[in-house]
Amino acid sequence: MPDPGRLRIAIPEVLAAAATTGHPDGVLLTLAAVDLPAPAAGPPDFVLVLDRLQDPGNLGTLLRTALAAGVDQVWLSEGADPLQPKVLRASSGAALALPLVRMAATDLPGRLAAARERGVQLVAAVVPEAGGAAQPYWELDWRRPTALLLGNEGAGLAPELARLADRRVTIPHSPAVESLNVAAAAALLLLERPRQAHGRPGA
Repeated sequence: MPDPGRLRIAIPEVLAAAATTGHPDGVLLTLAAVDLPAPAAGPPDFVLVLDRLQDPGNLGTLLRTALAAGVDQVWLSEGADPLQPKVLRASSGAALALPLVRMAATDLPGRLAAARERGVQLVAAVVPEAGGAAQPYWELDWRRPTALLLGNEGAGLAPELARLADRRVTIPHSPAVESLNVAAAAALLLLERPRQAHGRPGA
């Protein structure tokens, strides 16, 4: 039961001015940043790493899928603000339930290297034509401690981050399209882990 002392009644004009939607539901929540989830101590088991993702709708969709897939932490290298209204709406509140770690792009390689030293496999998602040792995503053992690296909508994953990866995975698809939307691709990749938890790679 919410603390009655923290509830406030507002007239419709005040709600309309404070809300960012065209037709607000009539309830608003303010949440202090210190009340948001914090990353647990120790090496993470499943991390989503987003390199300079720009589109708030994509970011919100990704966060919602990440929560559904059991992601422990989300590391955001610059890009869209995960707490802006468009992201919060697209995530259906998942942005408030996930430990989010924001950092400068220059800080991400060091954090990834430290995670790898602690036993976390670094997995870069690439387009099918990228070449190299990319494997279909379902052949990877996602049950290991894993950090999935996804690039931004235009340039993809930064080359220096791709070079850090232990594994490169791809989603085979028709050459009629150059690449998949990052949020659509992430749904397949992230949900492969819980699928494998009930079977085995390639099953």
